Amino acid sequence: MYTFFEYCYYRIQSWYIVHKVDRTPRVYSTHWVSVGQTSNVITLISFLFFYLNIKVEFLSIFFPIHIIHCWLNYSFLLTEKKYQELTEKYKNEKHKKIKGWGVFFYLIFSFVISIICIGVLRENILFNYRIDLNFIKHFLKS
Repeated sequence: MYTFFEYCYYRIQSWYIVHKVDRTPRVYSTHWVSVGQTSNVITLISFLFFYLNIKVEFLSIFFPIHIIHCWLNYSFLLTEKKYQELTEKYKNEKHKKIKGWGVFFYLIFSFVISIICIGVLRENILFNYRIDLNFIKHFLKS
């Protein structure tokens, strides 16, 4: 599985470099890999909480999981040195375009499936927070 996430990182960063979207492609490519990982974990956790009948606040599980994924990936796993190794490893790869689309659809489908699972199993995933925008009105009056 780690090899798959390495490949996703390599393909996403390669896309950022080729299209010159930003000056720091490593940050964005690491983040997108973390989004896919977090979506997978949230899907599994929502099923687990549903079957064990555990009620939990969504943000209390989402943010720590995503922050841990981002930190681990950016700090230790998906480094610039790793990208150079992967470039050497995949320099003669075949079906590059199809695999790139596979990475794209993996990210989309993992995110959509996690949203669907949260929606279907929402009796165990709580959304008891409210966003109060009155502070903006107060700030604008000042």
